[in-house]
Amino acid sequence: MFARVSRVLLVVLSTCGLVAPSHGQTADPAPASETELSAEAHNDSTAIVLLKGRELFEVGPLGIVNAQERAAQISAEILALAKSPDCRPEDLRLMRDDRVMATGIVNNLKYVTAIFDHEAEVLNTNTAELAAKRLEIIRQAIIEYRSDYSATTLIKSGVIAVLATILYVGVLRGIVLVRRRFEGSLQRRLENRTLFKVLKGEVLVGTVLAVDKLVHFVLVLWLTLAFLNYLLSLFPWTYGIASRIFELAAGPLKAFGRSLAAMTPSLFFLAFIIVVTVFTLRGIRFFFEEIGKGKISIGGFYPDWARPTFNIIRVIVLAFAFVVAFPYIPGSGSAAFKGVSIFLGLLVSIGSGSAVANAVSGIILIYMRPFSLGDRVRIGETIGDVVELNLLTTRIRTTKNVRVTVPNNNILSGQIANFTAKARTRELILHTSITIGYDVPWQQVHDLLISAAKATEYVLESPEPFVLQKALHDFYVEYEINAYTDKPQSMPTIYSDLHRNIQVAFDAAEVEIMSPHGRMSRESVPKFAPETPPDDEVDRGR
Repeated sequence: MFARVSRVLLVVLSTCGLVAPSHGQTADPAPASETELSAEAHNDSTAIVLLKGRELFEVGPLGIVNAQERAAQISAEILALAKSPDCRPEDLRLMRDDRVMATGIVNNLKYVTAIFDHEAEVLNTNTAELAAKRLEIIRQAIIEYRSDYSATTLIKSGVIAVLATILYVGVLRGIVLVRRRFEGSLQRRLENRTLFKVLKGEVLVGTVLAVDKLVHFVLVLWLTLAFLNYLLSLFPWTYGIASRIFELAAGPLKAFGRSLAAMTPSLFFLAFIIVVTVFTLRGIRFFFEEIGKGKISIGGFYPDWARPTFNIIRVIVLAFAFVVAFPYIPGSGSAAFKGVSIFLGLLVSIGSGSAVANAVSGIILIYMRPFSLGDRVRIGETIGDVVELNLLTTRIRTTKNVRVTVPNNNILSGQIANFTAKARTRELILHTSITIGYDVPWQQVHDLLISAAKATEYVLESPEPFVLQKALHDFYVEYEINAYTDKPQSMPTIYSDLHRNIQVAFDAAEVEIMSPHGRMSRESVPKFAPETPPDDEVDRGR
């Protein structure tokens, strides 16, 4: 029997390329040297022998057969023995063959696997112990395989699966109920509280709820994976699927966990920087909000500077925090991260030329204070009230309720007239011009214009209105009435009332207003010459 088994081993080994096939009864096979076998054992990675998803043991390469192929052959042999009703686990035996320096595991005369001396040396054991251990593993695997497919085991597994499913659903419902109670209690306790006067209750609740959602997701994910792994492992048909699913799901998580562990110091430092930055900005915001409300006053610092100054300081703080935190950002040193950074930098540099100019102009306008929110101004050809002032643009609402957006760079490079600022110092003068013939005394014209101005609403009595004679034309004199007001927002109404009062005063005095460019005689019956002469006058002219 020993000789027959030896011949089987020799045939197998010759097929694998470890020994030369024998051509006669007297010729002994030439075994490979130990050095050669050892080198071959390390050529490929090891592979695991499986029986329906159960891991039995690892094997290495054998000659020209790599580890994966060898493991697949051994797995097929063990599976065939497990399915064979004629095979009994106790029939498996060990057979030693010194000619090939191996110990074989055989069933009667059928070869299952062999354990070579060099394999045992690599594992720091002897061949006999390693062969006995693997023999016991194979026997136990066959017994468990047959037990798993018995009717009693399948019924038991089905009952356990049902109970496990009920328990899983109950645990999930319990987690949901506990989470709802926790969220409700948290909102009641924190919604009306403030931390250090800078972190409001809504922010506290939102932060804790975000962390709670993350913990809930991770917990449910792990419970689901554990449940599926346990459920599928109950049945022999799905045992291998269970292990693969768990490996596929847990593999990325394990890799992420290892990466997270390696990045933990950097992440802690980043978290520290973020927390310090957030609390610093909230403290600065609180300080400037109090200045804007007038609760805190600083000499030479105007309340309307509070918001833009905070925005500037916020940008500086964020930029400083980013510079400090950049080396600790995961992947900051990679080529991909650098490439993306360069690309974004190019985009910003290309498209931000005008934006930077407007931002600089906005800062200058804020601190020069040529106008404030609510001021009546004239910028270029636009007259209206300033309704918004930011770093890039200024928005003006005209007297016709039209919102006009003007870039700050255009404002700084043009002329600005602030009617509200002049009104505060009683320097806002409204003026309009009319032309009167030379036959009307100038003293009378002055008196009529001043009386019309004093009769106008929102025209100040002090300083008094005054008249200027602006030009002496060929047929008339040009007069300009000037009046003071402190209501710049009512300028259109004031001008309308002033023009009406001038018309009423001059009509009452029977003084002809020559504007625009009237040339007719005062003795004429009509006040203004018709544009087209009558037909009879045309005929007489012929």
